[in-house]
Amino acid sequence: MKYNKKDTHGKEVLLLFPPLREHIYGDKWKLTESTTAPLGLMYLATPLVNAGYKVNFIDFTVDKLEKEQYFNILKNADFILITCLTQTFKSVKKIINDIRSVNKNTLILCGGPYCNETENYVEGSDLTVFGEADLVIVKILDLISSKKSLDGIPGLSYRKNGKLIRNPGTLLIENLDFIEPPSFELAKNKNYGYLYGVKINAMTAMITSRGCPFRCTFCNFRGIKYRVRSVDKVIQEIKIRLEEEAEYIIFHDDNFLLRRNRVIELMDEIIENKFNLKIAIVGRVDLADYVLYKKLKEAGVIIIIYGIESANQDVLDFYNKKTTVEKTKKAIAIANKVGIITYGNIIIGAPIEKKRHFEVNKKFLKEVPLDFLNVHILQYACPSALWNDLYKKGLINENEIVVTANKKLSNFSKEELMKVQDELIKSFYNNPKRILRLTYKISRNFGVSFIFKLLNMFFSKTIYRSAEKFHDFVVKDVRL
Repeated sequence: MKYNKKDTHGKEVLLLFPPLREHIYGDKWKLTESTTAPLGLMYLATPLVNAGYKVNFIDFTVDKLEKEQYFNILKNADFILITCLTQTFKSVKKIINDIRSVNKNTLILCGGPYCNETENYVEGSDLTVFGEADLVIVKILDLISSKKSLDGIPGLSYRKNGKLIRNPGTLLIENLDFIEPPSFELAKNKNYGYLYGVKINAMTAMITSRGCPFRCTFCNFRGIKYRVRSVDKVIQEIKIRLEEEAEYIIFHDDNFLLRRNRVIELMDEIIENKFNLKIAIVGRVDLADYVLYKKLKEAGVIIIIYGIESANQDVLDFYNKKTTVEKTKKAIAIANKVGIITYGNIIIGAPIEKKRHFEVNKKFLKEVPLDFLNVHILQYACPSALWNDLYKKGLINENEIVVTANKKLSNFSKEELMKVQDELIKSFYNNPKRILRLTYKISRNFGVSFIFKLLNMFFSKTIYRSAEKFHDFVVKDVRL
């Protein structure tokens, strides 16, 4: 959908991504290594730029700002659009308070995963958006600017004459082909491009689908309808990324492999166009077969990120993963056979887990040819099925929107789970055969220079800490 540039009276829009950790300024601030700019904001920026708004962008995970510098930016903004994640909600509250302290006239709009998942109005905001605003954000700002009613737009919540209004419905884009390519030029000079602690230049990202039909009990991402972009539109956007000199691309779909025939069609087009890209994807283990993976490899896929979660079938069933341990083994084996690097995520701390479960995980990880690993301690995030269950039982209150597994909620204390986490990661990487295999794969996919960087991480033990940094990438970028 194209917008004709019009007179926006020089209005400024600030897109703001909050910090994943503590909200601090100046020398105390620390970089959170990120692969690319947050896709949700970058897609949202395009219609605003095309409509003539002056768009600025702050990402607190990569932008080091002095407090005075930050406040001066806030003072100039007519509209501030804030991404709200469940994990960053406390930071969002602080950001809103900062904005109000320096600019009482700016209009604050909140949206993103937290809003979509909880359908809660964000206190302090002028407008909370539920759903996908890509195609209506210009209309929303235009209506606000002209002081016209927002009644006709679904999925909005705001205060009117002191009363909280909730427009029925949720914003959902049925045809994703109407979405325009993201405005990565806003992030051109920012410090992105980190993958597993290693800086990679010429990295970009995009989506080919939105939504997920699965209902994992730990996931706080509500069941948004699964939709895909046409292969032609995906190819068009890839060409734009190549014009921007991209060499690596991450498809940030929740489940890129869900429709096998479509994936093969897309891979065939990439091969036919001779794009010569290196691609990373996220996929379920139960959607693996040799023909598909061979096609992925031929098209340039070098990494598949899996949500393995556990090597115990009872734990997988508890999480409602709808898959099996055997399918996990099969997927990793096929990926290894065709030469694709694999990255697996494990979750520990389920209330049914005992020490024997951790031993099964440890044995499984020693046996399978998985290349990279991250171990997460289970988080009960609102409004996941697990969180709702605890809330109904009175074990947590409505203000505890993210709770980490502990002795009260599992058979282990948080400290004990952290020790298990550390042991699993160290046991996994202290494996000469794995290191040799990974070195070979990396030399084929990334080149020799990347090997030296990675080996330095192994010898300095930073490989263990980098796993947590990679989790920030998953939280920040995969969820739109």
